[in-house]
Amino acid sequence: MTTHTNWTDESLLAAIQSGGAARESALRHIYLFPGLRETVVRYILDNGGSRSDAQDVFQEALVLFDRNLREGRFEGKSALATYFVAIAKWRWVTLRRQQGRYQELSPAQYDGTVESPEADTLRNEHRELLAEAMGHIGERCRELLRRYQLDYSMEEIAREMGYANAETAKKEAYRCRMRLREHLENHPLWTEYLG
Repeated sequence: MTTHTNWTDESLLAAIQSGGAARESALRHIYLFPGLRETVVRYILDNGGSRSDAQDVFQEALVLFDRNLREGRFEGKSALATYFVAIAKWRWVTLRRQQGRYQELSPAQYDGTVESPEADTLRNEHRELLAEAMGHIGERCRELLRRYQLDYSMEEIAREMGYANAETAKKEAYRCRMRLREHLENHPLWTEYLG
């Protein structure tokens, strides 16, 4: 049997949905995917579980992941690895609740809308991408945009950051936003979010 070495999310999805040897090969790749098991283990350990719990959750997540992909439940809004981790997290929360170690929220504690694990994971990835992009625009731009986001007036920004006047600060804020936007638009993961 030949082993597939250049897996993409599309080829993994197609292989799992086709069944047979291709499905087994794809699932083996997911099972051995670098960092995936460590991410799940770290999450379980950080949230009151043991290494044994983490191994069980990883195995159960693989079964659920396989079934969801074969039944067409994956919406394609994230990478498959992200989707897998989201399944593992939700599985752990469910187990904790069943074991009585997880406190249920009363309706008064939340607004009634429950997001999917995929949406929550996407939001976290979005935040990380934005933080990474902010790291590429320079310290002065970061500071200016931080103040801008905190609703400082252009007069305050000009005064505190040493710009000649509010108009100069406004132009610099625009340049910084464009620099940030350009970096994000050239980032392959960011285009996945917008696509």
